[in-house]
Amino acid sequence: MGDTATAQSAHAVTLRPVDRSSELHLNAAFGALSDASRREIIRLLLQKPLRAGEIAEAIQMSPQALSRHLRVLRRAGLVAEQGIEIDARVRVYSVPTAAFQPVQDWVQQAENLWRRQLEAFKAYAEKPRRLGKSKP
Repeated sequence: MGDTATAQSAHAVTLRPVDRSSELHLNAAFGALSDASRREIIRLLLQKPLRAGEIAEAIQMSPQALSRHLRVLRRAGLVAEQGIEIDARVRVYSVPTAAFQPVQDWVQQAENLWRRQLEAFKAYAEKPRRLGKSKP
């Protein structure tokens, strides 16, 4: 395979999810993660499940503002909520095990694309070249 074919095959890779559902989930996840407060909430919840009041206190946010952020994270599938038996009003939030799998898959595709492009560039750059025209 020539250098041009190698470079073209590197460009043939796309970063689009296979189905519409995956694409919507990925868009929601990146949208949710675009906010620094929501990333901080995720950082806390990756350490351990917490009640809304504990999250609000840890990041010094009003309950109303936290509620809006948690709603965005839940809709994106990045956070799950559970009630506790002793008090149905209390909600505990956590990050589901597979919540970030679509994001990880997309990032892996991007890394693979860049790796292939860099390998093709390296092969091209290391290819011996003639300096000038050869004499008959």
